[in-house]
Amino acid sequence: MTDPTEGPGGVPGLSAATAEGGLTLEAVPHPSGPVVLHAVGDVDLATAPFLAEQVGDWLAAAPRIVLDLSGVGVFASAGISVLLDCQHAAVAAGVVLELYCGAARQVRRVLQVTGTCEHLRVLDPHPPPATPDGRAPLFPVPD
Repeated sequence: MTDPTEGPGGVPGLSAATAEGGLTLEAVPHPSGPVVLHAVGDVDLATAPFLAEQVGDWLAAAPRIVLDLSGVGVFASAGISVLLDCQHAAVAAGVVLELYCGAARQVRRVLQVTGTCEHLRVLDPHPPPATPDGRAPLFPVPD
């Protein structure tokens, strides 16, 4: 379990925790307040409660949390439920919760297809454009 109270100068320290199902979360706090939680592994029925617990621990310690899901392989429906619950808890706590999908196409795809993107702050809801001139498509199409 991550202890968000440890760290120099009252800022939570770098920490990592791993669930029995293999999901690892590494917390990287920034001195100005935001915390990035890097998730690596699978988010499924076995690991979703661990994810909820870890995010919950940080809600009391940081004004802004960025949940980096770029290292997630499998993203099951239990993950959607946990993200929505975490979003509600963050709003109640006055914390900004944002998601980053990065290269995890499967995570972005699940969030897009289910409409979950509409209820969460996703920093990169669409993949970057692949055109040579760097222009974004008029209507981004999910992967």
